[in-house]
Order: sequence, then C-alpha cells, then structure tokens
Amino acid sequence: MVWISLILVSFLFVFYWLWPKNEQVIRDQNPKQYKLYETPSKSQTETSVEAVVYFEAGSSRLGKKENFTLKRLLTVESFHTLDSVLLIGSADTTGNMARNRKLVKERIRTIQNYLTSIGVSEEKISSVCLEPVRGMSAKERERVRSVQIKLTLLG
Repeated sequence: MVWISLILVSFLFVFYWLWPKNEQVIRDQNPKQYKLYETPSKSQTETSVEAVVYFEAGSSRLGKKENFTLKRLLTVESFHTLDSVLLIGSADTTGNMARNRKLVKERIRTIQNYLTSIGVSEEKISSVCLEPVRGMSAKERERVRSVQIKLTLLG
C-alpha cells in the first residue's frame, strides 16, 4: 500500500513539473538599441539588385536592348559597393538538349565577359547553369532563354 501511494505522489510531482507554467514575459519597450562598439553584420548592410537578360533562340549574342539593360544595372555607385555577382543561366528544351546545355554556358560566358570588360573582377562573379526548361507557350520559351543577374551590394 505504501508503494502505491509513493507512485501516485511521484506521478503528481512529474505532472506538476511537466505542466506549462504561466510565466510573465517582460518585453523590451525599445527593441532597437544600437551599440556603437559593435560593427553591423553583413546581412544588415546587404542590398540585392536583380535583372534578367533575354536571348534569341539558339543565340548567345547580346542585343541592343540587353546592352541597355546591363548598362542601366551597373552604375558608378554600384561599382564601389559591389560585393558579388551571381549569374543564373537557363534555356528552353527546343532542339538538341546537349546544344541547349552548351548554349546556357555560352550565355553565361557572354555576360561574364561583358562584366569583366567594364571592370568587375572575376573573383566576384559566380554562375549557376540550370537544366533546359520546357516552355508551354512561345512567351514562356522566350522567358527561359535568359541569364538572371543578381548583384549583392554592400552599404
């Protein structure tokens, strides 16, 4: 009988210990406190700028419209704060798949060459080649024949 009472009492203590408590949470009235001795983290000062350059079917040449897009994207202010450039290339599945994969790499190389010719260092440029994507309509196929450019700016 003593053992049963001890077990029941111990269950009560376990349930009491596991039962959620109603603790009062003290919220900070001024959550934005700036400390002068800390340097701001990189994530607080990063800005991302994106643009897309479209290509004709089966081509990796830049047209006049694409040159204008690149010139508008890369201003003098962006050169001083440029941290990194990510190029994401894609193509549609029209035609030979091996040729389309090669075309994605050529399109990325075209953008890389343009960026290095205007002064962006190659160490800041990284690229990703996506597999060719099947577009259902002609408009979708035009959209996937592209290179997406993501600039990361500091400050």
